[in-house]
This record gives sequence, structure tokens and C-alpha cells, in this order.
Amino acid sequence: MSGDQTFLNPYTFVPAFPRAGLPEPLRDAAPPGRDRLHEDRWTGRIGVTLTAETPLLLLDTTRATSPSTGDPGHQVYPVQGRDGRPHLSATSVKGMLRAAFEAVTNSRFGVFDGHDTPLGFRRDAGYALGMVPVYIAADGVLFRCQVASLKMYDKSGQSLHEPGEAPEHLARLRALIADDGRNGAKVVAFVPRDAPEKLTAGPGETLVEGIAYVTGPNIENKTSERLFFMEPGRKPEALPLAREWSALVTDWNLLIQDYQRAHDHEQLHQRPTPDGHQAGPGERFGNGPGQLAWSPHIHDTARMELKPRTLCYARCDEENRVDRLYPVLIPRDLYPVAPKDLLDPSLSPASCYDELSPADRVFGWVAPQGSGVRPSAYRGRLRIGPVTCEQNAEEAVERFDGDGLPLAILGRPKPQQGRFYLAESRHRPDVPVGDGTPKERLYQAGRGLRGRKAYWHQAGLDPRQHWTEGQGKVDPGQVRIGIHYREYRRSRSSPDDSGHPTPDGRRYQTTGNEQRDTQNRSIKGWVRPGTRFRFTIDVRDLDAYELGAITWLLSLPRGHYHRLGFGRPLGFGSVRLDIDADTTDLHSGEQFSDYYRSLSAPLRDVDAMKILDQARDEFIRLVDSSDHLVSVRSAVLAVARGNPDLPVHYPRVRPRWLPENTQAPPDPRGRNYEWFTQNERVEKGKIIQGRGRSLPGLVDPAPPLEVYPDNGNAGNGASRRNGNGRKPSSNASRRRDAGKERGNGGRQR
Repeated sequence: MSGDQTFLNPYTFVPAFPRAGLPEPLRDAAPPGRDRLHEDRWTGRIGVTLTAETPLLLLDTTRATSPSTGDPGHQVYPVQGRDGRPHLSATSVKGMLRAAFEAVTNSRFGVFDGHDTPLGFRRDAGYALGMVPVYIAADGVLFRCQVASLKMYDKSGQSLHEPGEAPEHLARLRALIADDGRNGAKVVAFVPRDAPEKLTAGPGETLVEGIAYVTGPNIENKTSERLFFMEPGRKPEALPLAREWSALVTDWNLLIQDYQRAHDHEQLHQRPTPDGHQAGPGERFGNGPGQLAWSPHIHDTARMELKPRTLCYARCDEENRVDRLYPVLIPRDLYPVAPKDLLDPSLSPASCYDELSPADRVFGWVAPQGSGVRPSAYRGRLRIGPVTCEQNAEEAVERFDGDGLPLAILGRPKPQQGRFYLAESRHRPDVPVGDGTPKERLYQAGRGLRGRKAYWHQAGLDPRQHWTEGQGKVDPGQVRIGIHYREYRRSRSSPDDSGHPTPDGRRYQTTGNEQRDTQNRSIKGWVRPGTRFRFTIDVRDLDAYELGAITWLLSLPRGHYHRLGFGRPLGFGSVRLDIDADTTDLHSGEQFSDYYRSLSAPLRDVDAMKILDQARDEFIRLVDSSDHLVSVRSAVLAVARGNPDLPVHYPRVRPRWLPENTQAPPDPRGRNYEWFTQNERVEKGKIIQGRGRSLPGLVDPAPPLEVYPDNGNAGNGASRRNGNGRKPSSNASRRRDAGKERGNGGRQR
């Protein structure tokens, strides 16, 4: 495998092991009472210096504006400032520290909401072979149907019928069908069922009555819809149910909800067309991603409900009983378990006061909503003081003129990509699900979650060139610097949808126009590398292990960084934390007790740095006593250190025209999804050798991920789908005018 083809995904996972068997100080327990300071615990203040290693995005989201050119839905963010200096909120710092503290102490998750519904995934084309077209009668009985292709469009998606003559969904038709030459049937002529025209069957043709099943021009090269019909002369076959009807409806509704979650409002209803208007969800205006019509069950409420007089597809069990119902032939489907089902209970957010893990006891806790438990919250024993920047805005902030710098598209979390999020078992979160595991077997009982998401420090960047715009002669998003591209910057727009290269064949051809739409954001500035902030951490009544874990996080080895702020997948927000001895002051509860017993004696002088060093050493010994904690620590350090030998970017494919031993540049068309399509390639019912890759682990990692070569589709009229997952129809049925060819007055509609 060539080094020019491998990369690190921007995020990885720090393993979260079941908490049973952890050393005693890290187990669940009620927090110490606030009635007094305990003799052997520590209270005081730790001074901290935070230094930006890479640009820091501190964005004022309340003052976002629209760009002067481009999509008005695009947002341009200024730098957040206060009193003439960049402003870093204390809550952001506390959130960063809590996440790191949770990881290194293997605490419970502080939040794990919204993961109690099974996720969806797209079935492959082979799944269609077992699907049965069905009609749900008025009394709820399911009847097996036959299908024939019904020619409706040319390859650009334009209707072949006059306005008002194309059959609508659920239109009842009389039709002549014939063999299509591919073990299927095609409609050669049709009229409405109640039309006076007669259709006379010719050689090899059959007259049937059926119902139109119409989903619109939602696939590239799609030319046909389908006609559902009963075989003439045979009694309709009613299909028994493998489960209660209510269970089938519940599964259907969950599946429709999953379709809707996969498509936001902007995708469906705010698609700008080349002529400047906004396309409706059922409108097709091109061949590129997002330009096809969306399948009706995603946006049409009438098509979302499973009810009598519905056409759909069924999956039957071995006894020919209906087990599942789907809106389309090659659908999305739901996994049998939800992510929450795979999280070990010991890692779930604490449900009551006595279950608090170390992170809850130090940073605070709120009971799950609706639990009704008392106490329902705990304030925590750590507070981040005001964060101040040492430099003023003029020195600390790099500003961008005009509409600012357009950032690359940030990928949304996709937990349905089980190959990245799942472990083989909950007891070994450090072992990813096996490469090549069939997609439908990813979210299954017995598996586990990988742990806590963490973003790589992007090591090895050239700070003199990477964070600049270069010479301006070529698209800065397409220029490679060492082994890295400026992944943070969105490339300029493509001249068309073909993905052609520049004359030298080393980058994508782009125009001089920036891409500013609803998929990305622009920034008016960032905080420069080298900028320093100062703050204090006030701690109250921490034991040595709690204090030691915080100290360990504040004194990582040189060359290791925490991640803070926006844009972390793009390389922003690597920060160094260091303890400031001059503003650090700590005392034990015993020392405070002696102080308060005396009305005149001063608080005893202590060496605060020595206290912190001893606490850190005790925490290190505690971690060394547990193999699981050692694995967690190794993972935290690996992510904080980064890997200078590999570029960090979202998965993408390698265009065919790129010379060998040249790294694939970012695709300005934003087609990262093609890597995931390539990763699921199936031949003869199995994932092909070398595909089905899981996200490599951090402990004893597998080979890194590879940039796949495209399969001849990327940038060359690839088959794309809008919601229904079907491949393009290749129906070549001829269009006839029944009246002209048969002399029977029939017409093609």
C-alpha cells in the first residue's frame, strides 16, 4: 500500500471499557458532602496558560451575516471579542477539560441522548431479489403483485408524455404488457381503466389491469416507473403476516423517520437551481448530487403513512409470511438494536446521586430528564475562572477581507457508519468490528461502542504555508504542501460536474469563484497560532487521584495537544496547556482546619507544585495498575500527539486521471460519500477483498485507511440516488401510440 494512498480520518475513538473492576478511587460513589473540607483532600487554585498551536476558531455565532455574493443561506462569522481582545469562554475550556477527564478516568458518559432509536442503513441491490411487490387492500389484506416497467422519462428525467397525460401514482390503468427480454415485463401500451379506448393484445402481449407506482425522476438515467398488477386468470394471492399488523406499522414508521433524519429541510426544500429558483422536493433539475427529485416517501406526507390502498414491497420469512414492509425496492432498513443498547450500563449517564463517576463528582451532574430522583443535580467541585487573552485583537487575530474565508464542509456525525463506530464487543472497545463484516450485521446484539470520539492533532503541518492562501495563482484548496492539503479551506467551484483535471493532471480544475452555500460556513478571522490565554481552575475538596488526573491533563508531554473550539476535524484548535506556578495555590483540608482554629496564625506556606507532582504520580500509579486504563491513556496520548507521517482528512476517492504516487486532492464537488460507497463494494454477495474497512484502532492499530481509486463512475455520470436506493432503470421499452400501431383507438399516456 503506497503512503500516497493512506490517511487518518479526522476523528477516532478513545476506548471506554466497562467500569466493573476499576481501581476503587475511580468507581461509582456519592460525592463528598459540602459540610466541611476533608483533611486529606485539596482545595485551592491552579493557574493555567493556554497556547494556540494551530489557529483557534472563536466565532461569534450571534453576529453571523449573509455573504455579499453566493447563497443567502450561507453564514459568515466574525471573531468573538470582548474588551478589544479575542474572547474564549470559560464554559468552552471546562467542556474540553471534562471530555478529557472523562476519557482518562474511564468515567461514565456525561451525556448520551438521542441514541435510543435503531439506526438505518442502505440495503444493496441484491436485497431486491427477495422483495415481493404487494398491494394493501381496503380491508388490510396484503396481495402479492406482479410488476412491469412503465416508460415515463428520457435519460435526463424529462417526461415523455404531454402535460396531464402521464399517469399519477395509484392511477388505475389497463395495459398491454410483454416480455422485456430480461426476465421481466414491460408496458407497451396503456389507457386509464375507465377510458373508452380498447386495447387489443398482439403476439406475445397480455392485457392486464393494474395500478401505477410512481416515485419520480429520482435516479440518474431513470426512464421508467412501475405498474403493479395481478396475473390475469389467477386468484389473487393473499399473504399471511409473520407478525402483528401493529408491529409492521411501527417498523414502517421508524423507517420513515430514519429517512427524514437523513435529509434536512434545506436539502429537501431549498435547493437552488441554475436559473435561480428553488426546486421543489419532487423536481429534478440536473444530474449531480442533490439535483435529482427526492423520493416521495421522504417529503410527501401522503406517501409516508402505511394504510389501505398502499403499494409497497414486502420481505417474507421462510414460510412466505410478511415480516417487513418497505416503501421502495432497494430501501433503507433499520438495524435490530439501537446504539444505546450497545453501551455498557456502567458507562451510561448516572441515574442517581450514588452512581456518580469521577467526572460527575468533579465537574458536576444533572439527573436524566424525567427520572424524578432526588437529589437531581450536583454542582461539582471545579470551576474555571475568567479566561483572558494576553494579546490584543490586533496582534492575536488574523482577519479576512470581504466575505471571509470559506471553510470546507464539515461532515456530520454518521453513527450509522457502524464500521467506524462499533467494536466487536462491549468488553473490548479497543478492537474494531472486523473488516469485511456484512453491512447488515454491524449493529447487532453482543457488539459494543468504540468509546469517546476524539479529533487527531494534525501533526507535521508547515505553519509558514499551511495556514496561508499561498501565491494566489492557483486554487489554495488544491495545492499540496508536503503531504498535506489545506483541508480547512473549501476549494473553489468546478466549471461543471465532470471533475476534470488541470492541464498538468495533478489537481481538480476549478474556477475563480468561491463556494458559499448552506453546506459550509465562512469566517472573518481566526486567533493566530502562538496566542496565549490565561485562566485559573478553582478546585474544592479533591482527593489526590482527582487532582492527579487534572494535573496529568495540564502537563501532557511536549508535542501533545488538547483540541478546543470549532473546526477541529479541519485542524483548528490544537492547544497546549501548562501550569503556571506563580498563580497556583493549594492546601489540604487539615491545613484549612488548623488555620480556622487559630484566629491569628496565617495559612501555612506549601509548595503547590510539589503537591501537584505528587498527585500526578499517584494517578499514574493508579492507571498503571489497570490494563484497561493503560490502554485508555495510550489512546489519549496517541490522539494528542498525532501522526506526522499521514495526512488527516475525510475519506475520499482517487480520480482516475491522477498520476501514480500523487496524493488525491480534495474534490471541489464534495463527493466524500463515494469512498463509503467504494468501501461497501460487493461481488457475488460478499464484500470484495480489501474493502469493508473499519476505522483502525489506536492500540495495536491495523493498517491505515486507504484512498480508494474511483470505479469509473466518480465524475463520469455516476449512478446516484435520492432516497430510495435503487439503481438506474435500464428499461428500453419502446414508446408506441396504440392508436397508430393497432388501429384500436388506444393511446400511450
